[in-house]
Amino acid sequence: MSISLKTQKMLWGRAAARCAFPECRRALVEDVTETDDPTLVGENCHIVAEKDDGPRGDPAMPVDDRDRYGNLILLCNVHHKIIDDQVASWTVERLRQLKQDHETWVEQSLGLDRVKLRDDTIYADYVDEWARLAHLDIWTGWSSFILGSGQPRIRPEVDADLETLRRWLLGRIWPGRYPGLEHAFRNFQHVLQDFHETLREHLDCTGRGDMLFTQKFYQIEAWDPPRYARLSNEYEFHVDIVSDLMLELTRAANLVCDFVRRDISHAYRLKEGNLIVQRGPDMNFRFSEFVARYSSDQAEQDMPYPGLPAFYEARAERDWTIGKGTPPE
Repeated sequence: MSISLKTQKMLWGRAAARCAFPECRRALVEDVTETDDPTLVGENCHIVAEKDDGPRGDPAMPVDDRDRYGNLILLCNVHHKIIDDQVASWTVERLRQLKQDHETWVEQSLGLDRVKLRDDTIYADYVDEWARLAHLDIWTGWSSFILGSGQPRIRPEVDADLETLRRWLLGRIWPGRYPGLEHAFRNFQHVLQDFHETLREHLDCTGRGDMLFTQKFYQIEAWDPPRYARLSNEYEFHVDIVSDLMLELTRAANLVCDFVRRDISHAYRLKEGNLIVQRGPDMNFRFSEFVARYSSDQAEQDMPYPGLPAFYEARAERDWTIGKGTPPE
């Protein structure tokens, strides 16, 4: 388990982005890339260690509880090292009291914008759930099954999570503080709906092993050349539009991440970078990887995705495209 974005927003917000040591309390930033002075970098520090053999380790504490807000304290990197080097002095009880005293000082001395903190926490919670259901951490892997073989396929658990994500996004109540981020989520929602419904149009949901495959509906029992040619054209168009919608979904997801970094946490997924898709193998058994993103002009639109009917033609204007044109008649 890792520290969620929601937990980070609560920790940094309630600490006013300052080191909890009273003789320090310097303003912190979230990442060393923001400053030339490494002493100003803030760190999410564990009170009970993340690992059993770490400072103040406690095997009795459930692993899932170790990265939660109640077990974290915000410190500069200097005081983080001090508490971990001097565990006899900096016990669990003393650190919990230090955190409580610091948050009380923030409220009484600096004030706390509780409405903004509440809104940011809501957004962060939404981002965490979106990332989980969209399988952002294995995006290249699951999207390659869509793009890679000429027969789009998907794991049943990913398919089920995308269905859950569609309903979940539809039901969100947005705080209204960051319109750009909310538009990016709605854009993703609309792409996801068209992608998922189009994929499922010819998906064999009975399952074969651990995969759901697109049916090759051009394979007919009775030989009928005109019908076979028509169905082959329809199948090729279907595979291409599913692939292009997968690319559009990647653009939409990268746009959401951009707005999360702008409005909620500048360090969000910086280490992981952009979402990447993989296509192949080609005729030479080689794979190609690339980042699908909206252009600057497209990203400035409230809704870069124009809807499926218009996307048939608009996909030609994207950075990457697999097919072109409208469905065969």
